[in-house]
Amino acid sequence: MKRLIAVLAAAVIFAGCAARPERYGAVYTDLFDTVTEFTAYCSSREEFDRLSGICYGELKRLHEIFDIYSESETYGAASLNAGKEGDCPAELYELTEQGINWHSLTGGRLNIALGSVLSLWHDCREKGILPDPDELRSRAGHCDIGKIKLEGGRVRLEDPEMSLDFGAVAKGYSAQKTAELLINSGAESFALNVGGNVITYGEKPSGKWEIGIESPDGGIFTTVKVAGECVVTSGDYQRWYEVDGVRYHHIIDTETLYPAALWRSVTVITDDSAEADALSTALFCMPYDDGRALAEKFGAEVLWISPDGEAKRTEGFSDYE
Repeated sequence: MKRLIAVLAAAVIFAGCAARPERYGAVYTDLFDTVTEFTAYCSSREEFDRLSGICYGELKRLHEIFDIYSESETYGAASLNAGKEGDCPAELYELTEQGINWHSLTGGRLNIALGSVLSLWHDCREKGILPDPDELRSRAGHCDIGKIKLEGGRVRLEDPEMSLDFGAVAKGYSAQKTAELLINSGAESFALNVGGNVITYGEKPSGKWEIGIESPDGGIFTTVKVAGECVVTSGDYQRWYEVDGVRYHHIIDTETLYPAALWRSVTVITDDSAEADALSTALFCMPYDDGRALAEKFGAEVLWISPDGEAKRTEGFSDYE
């Protein structure tokens, strides 16, 4: 009996000495043309470094697949747009399939086939000028989502002047895939922020993760507390340039071919980062009633901020604040 008591006492002592998880963080600046932050609670620096290496490696792999501005050794979106043949990565096929589905669900407000129009805006932003309206309309003629064909695990573009752009969905999709890999690799508590696409898993020792939502005019508009949910914001203040005193942001309305003007920002909370990313972009271009109906279809909670500063929320959004 005395030996049993001694063994139990030793077990209690060793349990009490177990390392308390500490907060560690890393920042990556060369992925998806944005800043990525990875924060995790781990028992040691070595454990965090292992997870950070997994996180960066997976995000880099996916970045090379979806980057349309530079080709890598991996066949990806840039190769596809250039008309090259190659083995299509499963992720490129899957996200293309999802993009076609999102086009249908949003009434065309989200269109991964808008690449020719978006590339014109990109080039003009680099030069500090506005696109020629006739050129915009001409390029819009090569954005028919029906010209994307999925066959035998490959993606084929029937219009040689069409190009795909995954900017509205790639960050959220990649964050979700990376989070799933981290969880399978033993991560117990982390937050991954890929340029405003935040995905959380588990809780901090002190409780839920607190995510600040920026005000379009600066500062923090509100804070939400989440554990396992994703928080994604699309806004007109994140990427923009100015011509003759007028700001032009990067979220293009598929109907007007110009920056959407209905909202200053839209924040979506769901349990899937890819879904939240797609929804935030689509809702940014949709009238409130249409957007709310779409959000309810997915069980998403949403915060809309209008140009005059008015905020609208779905019924459950305030539960997170």
